[in-house]
Amino acid sequence: MSNTRQILARKRAASNICKVTGTMETISAVRYRQYYNQWAEGQAFYESLAQLAYLMVTAERGIDHPLMRSPQSKTQAVIVIGSDRGLCGAYNNDLYRQIDTHTKMAQRFGRPLQMYAKGRKVVSYLEHRGIKPVKVYDEFEEVPTVDQVKEIADHFTKAYLSGKIGRLGIVYNRFFSAASQKVQTLTILPVVDLIDDLTTRSTVIWPYELNYEDFELCPSGEELFEGLAAMIIRTAIFGCFLEAAVCEHLSRVVCMRNATDNAEEMIKELTKEYNRARQGQITVELLDIVSGVEAMK
Repeated sequence: MSNTRQILARKRAASNICKVTGTMETISAVRYRQYYNQWAEGQAFYESLAQLAYLMVTAERGIDHPLMRSPQSKTQAVIVIGSDRGLCGAYNNDLYRQIDTHTKMAQRFGRPLQMYAKGRKVVSYLEHRGIKPVKVYDEFEEVPTVDQVKEIADHFTKAYLSGKIGRLGIVYNRFFSAASQKVQTLTILPVVDLIDDLTTRSTVIWPYELNYEDFELCPSGEELFEGLAAMIIRTAIFGCFLEAAVCEHLSRVVCMRNATDNAEEMIKELTKEYNRARQGQITVELLDIVSGVEAMK
């Protein structure tokens, strides 16, 4: 059995760990709530955007737009959104498996792959794999501003239209609910794949609910789609960063809560062990006193 001094040192260490994990849990809980409220408030906008996109692409007269056509290039661009800090469970590990999958598939089919990274953990893993990212988004902490999203979206849109890339995907943790998050690759370009994803997760307007003679588009669908496509791309990119931040802080809250509970349980066990050790020392001291008294008689 450890002596009382060793037990007290372990107890102080567990107590310090408990304070740190409890503080980190509180901070992440606050940020999670902020990002979650922002995500929840945007769901109505996503719903309307999905319905509008669905009506336009399913009209009797199809829309002929470069962003809807088959890609001209075989190069695939992938943005991986990870975290700058650890202590968030398997949050980043699941992203690493997606990176490995994209790398293996690109090698298998002989297609160039361009990696873009967000988060120091992702950058470190790419360097470990010998992959140099084309760009690291370190100009913002977790969620980009509107102007930063516009810059990212316009860059990849121009690259797609000019034939430099044939597909853009974002690897991130997708938030479904507080009990369900999953790493996935969301295809942003071509836009037709992104619209399929939007309409799949939204309550769309089904064809039999509306006759196309009930409304007219002015200006034409092609002209409207130009602005709509830009809005969909920017919204989707911002949504990926936002959901990634929600999942990161939720994962850290859960991990830090478990760590705090484990530290508190350890403190209780160490307290019991200390009491037993202290009681044993007192018993030994009493026996020494009694033995000394008996020897003096």
